[in-house]
Amino acid sequence: MASSYVSAQEPPRDIDEAKNTAVDLWWQIGPLSFYCHCPYRPATAEEKLIRSGNLWVVGSVCGYQARDLITRKGKPNARTMRIEWEHIVPADWIATGFGCQEASRDECRQIPGYEEAEGDLFNLVPAIGELNGDRSARPFGIIRDEPREYGACDFEVVTDGVGPAQRRGMAEPMESIRGDVARVWFYMRDRYGVVVPADMTTMLEGWSAADPVDDAERNRHAVISQEMGWSNSHVAGE
Repeated sequence: MASSYVSAQEPPRDIDEAKNTAVDLWWQIGPLSFYCHCPYRPATAEEKLIRSGNLWVVGSVCGYQARDLITRKGKPNARTMRIEWEHIVPADWIATGFGCQEASRDECRQIPGYEEAEGDLFNLVPAIGELNGDRSARPFGIIRDEPREYGACDFEVVTDGVGPAQRRGMAEPMESIRGDVARVWFYMRDRYGVVVPADMTTMLEGWSAADPVDDAERNRHAVISQEMGWSNSHVAGE
């Protein structure tokens, strides 16, 4: 079992409610982006006129540097400055647990249980928008030669390979959160039936063993468990 009863709280009803709830919870957890550990803060009214987004990244503190400051249309890339809410297990992969991976997102949302899975707060983390976009629905893995394109932020993405563009290639998180990532994948597999290939399972098991649960993950889990009404047994050890 991936979860156990914690309280009588109700989980978010959909992804929009989940994102709003996540904003409040992560002020308690600690306002740091998940992949780069960059602090973030509320944007001022003046800043929102410059770039969209309610939460702004303080990238200079953590060493993050944007890969693309300018979009293909020649405009400033707002995603380099703002926090977005990233699925550790992407929605495309969540769909495998509901048999709707060939359907649209709206069609998946008609299936009972899908919106709960899409809005599950254990799987939702704050990420710099550029990284969220570059990662897209790509699986995690080990990237040889580690091309560093985000300054001191230890996060890599490669986009080559076969398959749909958003799932082609892979992303590699820093070692200190690989166990956290693995335990979310196992939770989503066990609770919602997300399909995790055998080779990925083996890799994630290694990540979980090499990076065991630490105080930061316990704190995050405690805050989210209280809101969701149940726990992730892969973190709680139940």
